[in-house]
Amino acid sequence: MKGLKKYIWYIGIALIAAITGSIFLFALSGYSFLGMGLLGVSVVSLMYMGLRMLKAKNEKLSKTLNRILSYTLILFLMAAAVTEACIISDAKSESEIDAGYAIVLGAGVNGTEPSRSLLARLETALEYSQKHPDTVIIVSGGQGPGESISEAECMYQWLVENEVEPERIIKEDKANSTLENIRFSRDIIFGLEPDYQGNVCIITEGYHALRARLMAMDNGLLNVTAASGSTGLPVLTANYYFREVFAIWYYMLTR
Repeated sequence: MKGLKKYIWYIGIALIAAITGSIFLFALSGYSFLGMGLLGVSVVSLMYMGLRMLKAKNEKLSKTLNRILSYTLILFLMAAAVTEACIISDAKSESEIDAGYAIVLGAGVNGTEPSRSLLARLETALEYSQKHPDTVIIVSGGQGPGESISEAECMYQWLVENEVEPERIIKEDKANSTLENIRFSRDIIFGLEPDYQGNVCIITEGYHALRARLMAMDNGLLNVTAASGSTGLPVLTANYYFREVFAIWYYMLTR
């Protein structure tokens, strides 16, 4: 027991992070990346404890491994911080800028009702449609597991129920990812106006705006703005912003 006292901080941090992370990961819905991040903290704490225990047997090896782990962690945190800064910087809403087309990116549907995330996007789309009455609105999203109707159909019904003219709305109901949202909506725009070079507004949540804009520009939409909504739940929003760091990295590596 006495030998464990010098490791109490490592054990305490590991336990608290593991318990909290498990709650986020397994007991709550929508917080998986925060949960995985906290479990990562637990693992790192145990790794440092293991290196300290190794020091008594092989000090040189312990110092080398400690240095490698520390440098790797610092580089990871720096890269994550820079990426997060870019995401936050691009999260500002540009709803005042007029666009010929607005693409509303889909999110989950609970049966036939919009999820909290989708509702945030729809409320932003409604506000944008009122400010820009000539904008054509493309609602994009297919039908996934647990969804009784497509995301596009859900968005269409909600917007019409909130007095957006049906003739202003185009449904794109095949997309199953953000990239497909962009590509299929782009095809609709260029199908209507092959030489279109005007503004296109991406309507999503703030954390999602940077990746969506990058995808839109990579797929031939030259003038792209974003109008951003929010769920209004700080911890859930933090989870999305944390997750988006890895989504940006994945997209940059596979684009």
